[in-house]
Amino acid sequence: MRKIVAITVILVLTLGTLSGCKKQTNTTTTVKKDDVELTYYRLFDDEDIFEPLIREYESENSHVTINYRKFTDPEQYLDLIINELAEGEGPDIFSMHNTWFTQHRKKLTPIPNTLITTEDFNNVFVSVANDDLVSPDSTGTDQIYGLPMYVDTLALYYNQDHFEDAVPSRGKPASTWEELQEDVYKLTKADNSFERFEVAGIAMGRADNILRAIDILYLLMIQFGTDFYDEAFTEATFADAAGAITGSLSHPGVDALSFFTQFALPSSKYYTWNAYLADDDSAEKEVKTFARGKASMIIGYSYLYEQILDEIAELEKKGQDTINSSTIQIATIPQVEDPETSTSKRDTYASYFAETVARTSENSEEAWKFLSFLVEKENLEHYHTETNRPTSRRDMIEEQAEDATYGIFAEQIGYAESFPIADADAYEEVFAEAIEAVLNTEDPDDVMKDAQEKVNLYMPSEGFYPVTVSTE
Repeated sequence: MRKIVAITVILVLTLGTLSGCKKQTNTTTTVKKDDVELTYYRLFDDEDIFEPLIREYESENSHVTINYRKFTDPEQYLDLIINELAEGEGPDIFSMHNTWFTQHRKKLTPIPNTLITTEDFNNVFVSVANDDLVSPDSTGTDQIYGLPMYVDTLALYYNQDHFEDAVPSRGKPASTWEELQEDVYKLTKADNSFERFEVAGIAMGRADNILRAIDILYLLMIQFGTDFYDEAFTEATFADAAGAITGSLSHPGVDALSFFTQFALPSSKYYTWNAYLADDDSAEKEVKTFARGKASMIIGYSYLYEQILDEIAELEKKGQDTINSSTIQIATIPQVEDPETSTSKRDTYASYFAETVARTSENSEEAWKFLSFLVEKENLEHYHTETNRPTSRRDMIEEQAEDATYGIFAEQIGYAESFPIADADAYEEVFAEAIEAVLNTEDPDDVMKDAQEKVNLYMPSEGFYPVTVSTE
């Protein structure tokens, strides 16, 4: 009997101990499950810009840890993300260029509508963000796939001294492309040097030695009224005769290509740019030409201002002549019609990165909560102070527009435009080849038709926004 009692006591104690361990294990598992670790990939911006925002969020959400990783090469960055996501790994959060969203939307998790609705999104952010980042899912329901921290636009940088000398009646660039052509003619100074020009009126016309050449061409195509695709977004139509904004433009896409390339064609009255004015193998390209005082105008985004200043400093270290930084001015991008007298909508081209969440993330809702925190007004004010990038929020435009240097970019946000792109790298290659073909004296109409055929090879057969039709 004693043995039986002893064995019974031992069994009870043993079972109690195992049960206690099991309960303890479950409790530990629950705690670990509540802890969230988010990996965040971004291009260009140093960690110290985001460090105070991340620390603030982590202090308010003690269960969340955010690991930030910076990249500098866009092509390698995107390839890495695509490969990692294909293996079920990769970041929870990452930045995507606005031209990448159409192609890679299926790799993303949309934001829960409990955090922000599409209506609220459009009320908070500028319209181009709604065009780029809000898309219908397979059921036709609009979903938000990205949150923008800024929206940049193309503007016109110019040498004020050159304009005071060549166009003293105005002292600044014209507001229309037609008038700007005449400015270029007055500013251009040809000579017998290897470069053929003492001063080039504007860096336009080529794709190989101009940093944002394809974006400038896209801008012109938008302004000239080009219909890039058919209504179903299944076929490219930019070479067709459609969408002209004036009676004189029968093929707006072709006309945009012709207008762009005229500045690099020796047969043109407005010939001002060639292969010798900027090194196509350099990272600086036309920026160096402008910094040397050899170009009167170049086109670029807000970050171009710092690039010009850096290039001036580099050239001065080498003992080379440069322009004075005080002569660098920025104007709004020219329009087809005079914005002072026309009721037509103005247009500039938008380029920016937006934050998104990977479909493979196991903590997508927590990731979107963090991104929603990042785009709050006070946090974007911090981001703007650190980077000078123009805001994406409507309620910050007015204040930023008062900035003496960067105000132009805030002013332009309201009329920034873009268009869906099936493959950004492929399109860039197609249009670069089109520009080169025109410079080789091929007919612009034939060139654009060929470009259209090439772009159609990248178009998804079901279109950009396929909708599943219910059979019920």
